[in-house]
Amino acid sequence: MFLLRMTTDRIDKSTLYPALAGFFIMGFCDIVAPITGKIAEQYADHATLVGFLPSMVFLWLFLISTPLASLANRYGRKSVALAGYAFTVAGLAIPLIAGRGCGLEYYFAAFALLGIGNTAVQVAVNPMLAMIVPASRMTSFLTVGQICRNISIMLVGPLVLLLGADWPLLFAIYAALTVLGGIAMWRSPLDDRAGAGVRSVTMGDCFRLLGNRTVAMCAIGIGAIIACDVAVGTLSSILIDSDSSILTSTGFYACRIVGTVVGALVLARYSEIIYLRWNMTAALALAAALLLFREQWVVYAATGLLGFTFSCVFASLYAVATKAVEASRANAVSGLLIMFISAGAISSPIVGAIIRAAGGETIYGVLFLIPCLTYIIWSTFKLRRHA
Repeated sequence: MFLLRMTTDRIDKSTLYPALAGFFIMGFCDIVAPITGKIAEQYADHATLVGFLPSMVFLWLFLISTPLASLANRYGRKSVALAGYAFTVAGLAIPLIAGRGCGLEYYFAAFALLGIGNTAVQVAVNPMLAMIVPASRMTSFLTVGQICRNISIMLVGPLVLLLGADWPLLFAIYAALTVLGGIAMWRSPLDDRAGAGVRSVTMGDCFRLLGNRTVAMCAIGIGAIIACDVAVGTLSSILIDSDSSILTSTGFYACRIVGTVVGALVLARYSEIIYLRWNMTAALALAAALLLFREQWVVYAATGLLGFTFSCVFASLYAVATKAVEASRANAVSGLLIMFISAGAISSPIVGAIIRAAGGETIYGVLFLIPCLTYIIWSTFKLRRHA
């Protein structure tokens, strides 16, 4: 990949590549939104309950991101990442062990373990890159990491269609890839164990960072964009009444990959603030288009272009927040920002409530995006003053 070759000069690739593989594995939790529709087909009488499945993944980002940041401080990011891989494999294995026709509770348990594992990987791998690469190139590498993550999610739609009735084998494929990623991480020479003399990061440390207006606005912005991301992932597979509707999520993440590459080039020339303002304004226009035009081609095009506009938002906000504090507080910033990713937990239930209130009209779930995108646009004008 040209972008990766362009940015890896004088960086230890034996530590970089396992870290980037961590972003690929990080994307496995995002399979929940696209396949929730498949699970709902098996539990038609419990549609409302099934709508809470994505929440089981994102809930843990709020509950345990700070304790995991403390463990990363004490035992190292590598150790926490490996623990996250173990939980991820356990979560992916449960539906396979339970077998076809298992109770819905097995999926809740599986997604809870998947959420715990994903939280550990996110807390560990994001600041791991900050340690491996120069600060001036952190946004670019976070962008490359997001490409790896989006590829893993983009594969969900084609794999589900390819596997057909055997779509649960998707869990086995991703479990095997997680094991391979864990071996690569374990064999890497990275050793960042801080030892007993380093003070643990507490939830108080993380929340005190909200006193920094730049960090606070970035944290809320991350919560808003993740909520939008989950909402589009949920809506994309039901906006079109067709067996191939899951391919709208494939288009969404494929366009995110393109947007990530373009975004990396744009961010090399323009500030993160300008990038965010342009992209979120375009995203707001696309959400309006989905509400106004119901043609199938509009749904496919607008969903894909939303993926393009969402591509580098997390990386941009993460970089702005990290640059706003001293390097010694990187783990605390990571813990706080990962905590705000838990906003994705409220997305699917709220979208479902909006759809039910609208008499079952799925398209009105898009209304959820409007306030979230409007906030990020507003925050870009404030961030320029405080960044």
